[in-house]
Amino acid sequence: MRNPQRIQRSPRRSKASKQPKKARQYHSKTIEIDNLTFDSQTEGLFYIHLKKDPAVKNIEVQPVYQIIESYEVTCKRCSGTGKRPSPKTGNPINCTLCNGKRIREKSGAKYTADFKVTYIDGFVEIIDIKGGPVTRDFPLRQKLFELKTGMELIVIRLKDKEWVRE
Repeated sequence: MRNPQRIQRSPRRSKASKQPKKARQYHSKTIEIDNLTFDSQTEGLFYIHLKKDPAVKNIEVQPVYQIIESYEVTCKRCSGTGKRPSPKTGNPINCTLCNGKRIREKSGAKYTADFKVTYIDGFVEIIDIKGGPVTRDFPLRQKLFELKTGMELIVIRLKDKEWVRE
C-alpha cells in the first residue's frame, strides 16, 4: 500500500482579514501658482503657458459640468411598495432606504475639466491635461461631456518639452 502524502493547504482567510485594494496612484504632486492649486505639475506648467499666450482672454481653472442629470429609480429593497417585512416579526414596516416614497433619487454625474479657455476672438476651448495614463472611465466621461455640451474636449500632453493635442 502507498503512503498517502499529506497536502498542506494554506489557511483560508476570512473576508474581514483581506486587505482592501489600493487606489491607483500616478505620483502627481500638487503645485500652487498665483494662489491656485493644480493637481499636477504638468497642469501648472500648462497654466503658465496659457498666461503667456497673447491670444488668451480668460482662463477658468477646473470648471465643473453636469454630464448626467439626477434621476429616480424604483427602490430595490421594497420593490417600489414603500413597505418591507420586518426581519423580526414579519409585519410590514416602512422601508428605510426610500423612506416609504417608493422611489430613490440618484445624484447623476459631474465632470471637472482642467481649463476653460476663452480667446480674444470669442472662441472657447475645454482642455484636459494628461501627464500619465488615462483612467479607465475617462473615454466614457469624455464622450458624455461632448454629448451633453456639444463641445469637443481637447486632451493635451507634454511630450519632449512640447504641448501636443491628441
